[in-house]
Formats: sequence, C-alpha cells, structure tokens
Amino acid sequence: MRRGFLLPLLLAILAAIVYAMIVSSAEKKLNASKNVKYVFVPTRDIKEREVIKRDFVKTVPVPAAYLQKDAFTYSTEADFKAIENAVARIQIPKGNQISKYAITSLSPEAGLSSKIPVQMRGYIITDVPIATASLIKPDDNVDILFTFKADMKDGSQQNVAVTLLQNIKVLGVGGDLGQGLDAKTASSLKNKDEEASAYSDSTALALSLSPRDAQYLALAQQQGEISVILRSHGDVTNYMMEIATFQKLFN
Repeated sequence: MRRGFLLPLLLAILAAIVYAMIVSSAEKKLNASKNVKYVFVPTRDIKEREVIKRDFVKTVPVPAAYLQKDAFTYSTEADFKAIENAVARIQIPKGNQISKYAITSLSPEAGLSSKIPVQMRGYIITDVPIATASLIKPDDNVDILFTFKADMKDGSQQNVAVTLLQNIKVLGVGGDLGQGLDAKTASSLKNKDEEASAYSDSTALALSLSPRDAQYLALAQQQGEISVILRSHGDVTNYMMEIATFQKLFN
C-alpha cells in the first residue's frame, strides 16, 4: 500500500520541480528580453586611425549582461554623434561592440593622415597669416596662385601671377581638422590655438594634393610667393586662366 502511494507522490514532486524549472527559465528569458541594450557595431572591419563614417556602423540589441564595458549605447539618433567622425585608436573587427577606449576625437593627436584620401598627400603650408586662415575651414575648396618674376621677350623682368592649382580640398587649419567636438574639447582646442597665436601671427594649412601637384607646389614656394584663394561651395570647375602681368593689366 505504501509503495502504491509513494510512486504517485514522487511523480507529483518530480512534475512540480520540472514545472518550477520551466517557469523560472521563462521568467529569466522574459526579464532578459526587457533588459536589452542597443550598441554600435561596425558593418565592416574598421582600420586603425580610420575616420568612422555613419555608414560604417549599425545598431544591434544585446542583453545587458553581455554589454561590453564602456561600450557606446544607442537610444536616439543623436547618439550617432558620439562616434561619427571619430578616429579608431585600434582596429575594430566587424560586429564587435565599439567602446570608448577604441576611438578618439579627430584631432592633431589622432594624426592628419586619417583624413588624407587614398593616393593623395597631405601638403602642409606654414606661415599662413591668421587673418587669412581664420576665414578658411576644413573641407573648403581653394585655388593656389603663384606670383614670381618672369623674364620677358624684351629682356626685362616682370611680376606675373598664374593659377597654379584649382579646386584643392582643405584638410585642416591649424589644429582644426573639421572634427565634431563637444563644447569642452572645442574650448580646449581654441585655447591652445590662441596660445600659439600669441607667439606667432601665422598658422598652418593642410591641403589634399596629388603627389604631382605636391611637387609643383613645393617648387613654386621656392621660386616665388603663393596665395590661397577661397572658392564657393559647389564650384568644382577647373577654369582656363591666362597668365596675369602688369602689361596686360594696363593694356
């Protein structure tokens, strides 16, 4: 009689334990689904010192328990600003969570090379007057004028000016590489530039040039004076420009 009573009792206890385990597992899954964070991950491998663009990343959900330390989380579109135009300190493999350690702001500390397009060169023009440089911003387009003394057919020398290069992209002006900075960092960078300008009335201008154009600009700087001419946004036409001389000016 006792054996006949114990077997159903044991089965009932076993069933209760199994039911409790199922309920507990369901509760854990439910709680985990409620505690999900969205993080940024690369859609492809991001190379070291590469500037991060909007289409390089996407957001994916992960359980909070698997959230990487210092990972950037997403809640609104404004959160993209935290990583857009930043520079990768290290290589970030595709699908990995992007952490604060892995990126830095686009700045001189990150290096100008991160902004130079493939097959181009970053040409640095020094001693650009502050008054001129302050009116030029990164990603503006400029022309380069070259003024020099030329030997004329009558044996005389005249100052002439030619448009040496057209439609040249500006990579940086002083310490400004066109980075998106928070107010604190922007203020710090501005203070550094102001301190530097206190000892000098000039700054540097970084241009994106082909290797060939870089050679000609270097040669021109040795033979005469160069001037930077700002272009209108959207004007990418290369114009036919004649050599300017005083003789033509007054005729």
